[in-house]
This record gives sequence, structure tokens and C-alpha cells, in this order.
Amino acid sequence: MIEMQYNFPLLPGLPAQWRERLRTAVDALGDDNFDELRPTFRSDQTKLSNAGARWMGTPPERTFLTEGNHHGSLLSLMVSGLAGKTIAVDAAAYTGALVQARAMGCPLVGCAIDDEGMLPESLREQCARDRIAAIYVTPTVHNPLGFVASLARREALVAVAREFDLLMIEDDAYGYMEPDAPPTLAKLAPERTFYVRGLSKSYAPGARTGFLVVPERFLSGMLPVILNSVTGSSLVHNRAAVSLIEDGTLDRVIAEKNVEGARRNAAARSLLGDHCWPGARAAWHLWVNLPAQTTPQWFEKRMAEREVLLSGGNWFAVSKDAPNGFRIALGGEVDSARALEGVARVAEELDRL
Repeated sequence: MIEMQYNFPLLPGLPAQWRERLRTAVDALGDDNFDELRPTFRSDQTKLSNAGARWMGTPPERTFLTEGNHHGSLLSLMVSGLAGKTIAVDAAAYTGALVQARAMGCPLVGCAIDDEGMLPESLREQCARDRIAAIYVTPTVHNPLGFVASLARREALVAVAREFDLLMIEDDAYGYMEPDAPPTLAKLAPERTFYVRGLSKSYAPGARTGFLVVPERFLSGMLPVILNSVTGSSLVHNRAAVSLIEDGTLDRVIAEKNVEGARRNAAARSLLGDHCWPGARAAWHLWVNLPAQTTPQWFEKRMAEREVLLSGGNWFAVSKDAPNGFRIALGGEVDSARALEGVARVAEELDRL
């Protein structure tokens, strides 16, 4: 099977590099220093989160270390008291976030979208109709659609959020793929935005290190939710990950990934033509539209018969406004030629429809 379901942008050389960072972090453990084996929420967590804050340009006093992006969004739901409350999302949104919200008992409302994401007027209509407490959005390189919201769109969403006193969870897992993106929602509305970022996409999923920036009013509640979710961080893994940040290695890896991502993206769009949804130039995933009479479930099954795994739009759909199509992940295969072979097979099937 050609893997185009899970999007793990990886480059040759990363395994050896990560092993070396882990080895260095292990060697730094003291033979008789039992503090190294105790939970880190009162010691290295602050040092490590401060390094993340410097890298992201966020206030260190509001930046917390997490065990990846999913942990950051879970902490956001916990500390804000959103469990059981209604959250507005894009009509097609990241499956992991949908599953997490449902697990927390949060009803989901899908808002209409265009090629910049959530339409502010649709959000306003939903707020007038339902008791919306928050929105979850990925404005920079959306998953699964790949778009980047303009500054005007971000400001319009912030205006609606302030009008209805909504919290915002901003997932920036793929934001590194668009270095010239407009300011984050967290910068435009720090008083109400939880900003989630991690190394699982920008470096590797095995680097379970992430950061969460929280609004000031929720600072006092962060320690209890951290203690009741993971107790503390994995010292060795997080030291290894932060070392990549501090010496500039992560930024170099990101630059290399964006070059390779742009190459794969352009090649895939050349093969797929007008079927593609507009998206970021260096995104490692694409949304592909299907004809109205073709269901994503049928197409996903058909491509599996051709030994290509992709994600039908039914996995991401929240409302009837979700586009009819599927996501191709260009980072499931390290070998570029193999990934583009998968795209070519998809293009052949689309031409038969």
C-alpha cells in the first residue's frame, strides 16, 4: 500500500539526528541524581517552556510545555471549562480534534467555509441560533483543506468571537509550512485564544513535545490540569526536542521540509489539475474535489483496491457544507517518487469518473 492517509512529513537523516539528541539527553542524566527521575512540572518544565516561548515569540509566563498538539488542545478544553459546551468548527475539520471534543461531551456545530476557512457570517448565524462557547480553527494550512486565512478573515473571526464572547482554540500544527502567514489569532486576540503548537509535524511524530499558550485569565488553573493529565513531562524526550530549537536545527529542518513540500505539492497539483482545492504552496497535504455523484467512501475504497490509502472527506465532515472530496497526504511516504506514484494513480481514477 502507498500510504497517503497519515501525514508525517519526514526527511532522510532525521532518525540518526534524533537518536543522537536522545543519546545526549540520556548521557546528561546524573548517576545518583534522583531529581532527574521525578516529575518535572516544578523544575525543567519552566526552563523548557521558556525555550519554546522564545522560539515562537510568545509570552513565557503564558506558555506551557505539553506532550504534543493533542495534549495542548485537551488542556485547553479542560482548563477553560469547555467540557460539555458547544464548539463551532469548520464544516470539514481535523478528525482528531472532532474525536477529542466529542470525548469531552462537546456538541459540534459546523460552519460554512470558503477557500479561506470559516465564514464569519456563518459563525455569527450559529451564535444567534445556538449557545456557542468556543471555536476550534486551523487558519494557517488548514487540515484537511490546506488553505491559509487572510488577515482580514482572521480579524473578522476575532470580531465575532468578541461580539459573542467566544473562546478560540487555534491549532497551528502545520503553520510552519507558511512562514509568511498573517499574525496568529493568539496575537490578534490574546485574551481569548488558546494557541497550540508542537514538533510532531515540524520535526517528527516521535518527538512528543509541544507548547500551549493560554489567555491570562486561565493561568491559575494550568498546573492542576497538567497534573491531572500527565503529571509532568518526559525529561529526556523534551530536552532532546528543545535542543533542536535552541541551536537552530529545527528551523533548518523546517526550511528543508518547506522546499521538499513545495516540490511535492507542485508535482501533485500538476497531476491532479483542477480537481485540487486552493491551498498553501508548501503544504504536504491536498484536498481533492469529487464529482457530486461520487461519494468519498466509494472513492477511498476504490483507491485501496489500487493499493493507495487516502482519507475520504466523510472522516472530516461536520455539516452538509463540507466539500465532497478527500485528502491526500504527501508526507505518508518518505520516498517522494512513491508518493507521486500514488498521486498518479489517483489522477487516473479521477479521469475515469
